[in-house]
Amino acid sequence: MTRMLLTLFCGIDDADQVAVALREHASAPVHLRREAVLGRDYADAATAERVAGTLDRMAIEVELDASQVAGALDAAAQTRRRLPFRWRTVTIEQGGRIE
Repeated sequence: MTRMLLTLFCGIDDADQVAVALREHASAPVHLRREAVLGRDYADAATAERVAGTLDRMAIEVELDASQVAGALDAAAQTRRRLPFRWRTVTIEQGGRIE
């Protein structure tokens, strides 16, 4: 069983709906982190973001089994969103909890 870290990058206003969809699909904790993205790829930007040159995004992370990734992406895609989202996965080699 391969564990994956799925990260989605979406608009701030879309984050709550996407996070709830991921939590319901994966039954796992969902982590949200606000980010400011500076760059030249504005294909996902709202009009105000294009003017400012900064994209305000939320990074949403959930750890899940590799077999759940496609379903999680489908769940996120079905949410009502204002902007598109980007995503990536990373294989988790090791992890745990230390007390």
